[in-house]
Amino acid sequence: MSSATHSPHVLLTGANGFVASHILAILIDRGYPVTVTVRSQEKADDIIKIHPSWKGKVEFAIVADFTSAKPFDHLFESPKTPFNYVIHTASPVTFQVSDIQKEMIEPAEKGTTEILKAAHQHGGTALKRFVLLGSAVSVLDSFEDLSRQGKPYTEKDWNPVTAEQAIDKHDNVLGYNVSKIRAEAAAWKFMEQTPTSFDLTVINPDIVIGPMIHPISGPKSINESNNFAIASFIDGTHKEIDGVTFPFYHFVDVRDVARSHVDALENPSAANQRILLIAGLISPQLVVNIIRKNFPDLANRVPKGDPSQILPPGVHPTGWDMRMSLGILADGTKEGKWEYIGLETSVVDTVDSMIKHKLIS
Repeated sequence: MSSATHSPHVLLTGANGFVASHILAILIDRGYPVTVTVRSQEKADDIIKIHPSWKGKVEFAIVADFTSAKPFDHLFESPKTPFNYVIHTASPVTFQVSDIQKEMIEPAEKGTTEILKAAHQHGGTALKRFVLLGSAVSVLDSFEDLSRQGKPYTEKDWNPVTAEQAIDKHDNVLGYNVSKIRAEAAAWKFMEQTPTSFDLTVINPDIVIGPMIHPISGPKSINESNNFAIASFIDGTHKEIDGVTFPFYHFVDVRDVARSHVDALENPSAANQRILLIAGLISPQLVVNIIRKNFPDLANRVPKGDPSQILPPGVHPTGWDMRMSLGILADGTKEGKWEYIGLETSVVDTVDSMIKHKLIS
C-alpha cells in the first residue's frame, strides 16, 4: 500500500525491537498516529536519536514490566484518542536464560494475556483489531526431522512440544518454541472465551533476517536470528561450513514481516486468521555464497564451503503450504499481489546495515 494520511490510532508494543522498529517506520510512513511502548525513557530517547525525523510523529509510553496488568490498564484508559488497532511484538527473544519457565515462557504468555485483558476492559468499542507477532515455531513440530521431506505445514498445524519437555531437556531453543506456542494459544483462548469488540490476527514468520534499524550499541545488539544466520559467518564464529546447521530451513525478510503487520490492520481477510510468512530456503552455504559474491573484501574471513552444495547431502526440508496465507497477504496490498524479498537482497542489505553500524570493520 502506498503512503497516505490515516486517522486510526495504533498502539505498538516493544518499539525498540528488531521487527517493531520496521513496523514503526511503516506506520509513520503511512501516516498513522502511533503510540509505542518502551521499557524506559532512555530507550525512547535511543529511538529518536537514531531516527530524528520521527520526533513529533510518535508518542512514547513507558511500560517497564509488560507482564503486569496495571501499565496496560493505564495505557488504554489514558489516551486522548482511543486506540483503533494494537500490534503486540514485545516478548523475550533471547536464548541466554537460566530459568526457561520464568524467563521465557511466563513473560511471553502473561504479557500477551495482560494486554488482551486491558484492551478488552479499557479499550472501548473503537478498538477493531489486535495483531500479534507470533512465530513459525508455533506451527512446525519440534520433534520432527525437518531435514526430511514430510507433509507440508499449514496454518492449521500446531507444535506439540510442552514446557515440561523443554525444561526436562534444559533446552532453551525448545523453551523459546514453547513461549511462542503458549503466547499464541493464550491469545486464541482469550478470544474464544471473551466477547471482544476487536478480532485477532497472528503473524507467524520463520527465521527473520534483514537490515537493522533499531538502536544499536555494539555487536551484542544484533538480534538473535541475524547473529546466527549471518554475522556468525563474518565474525569468526564459524571457520568452516561443515557441521553448521540452522534450526529451520526457511526465512523471511524483516521488512516483509513488518509490512504484513501493518497491512493486516485494515485487511478484512486477516480477521481471526493465522498467517504464515515463508519467503524461501535458507542454509549456511546459501548465506556464505551471497556474502562472498557481494562483499569480496570480506571473503577472506567468510568460510567458502562447497558453493555448489547448498544443502547437505540427503537433506530435503519439509515445506510449507502457503496458499491460504498468500491469499490473505495479497488482499492486504493495494496491488492485490504479495511478493517476498529474496534471500540475496535480504542478506546483502543485512550485511550493509552491519557495516553501517560499524559492527563489521
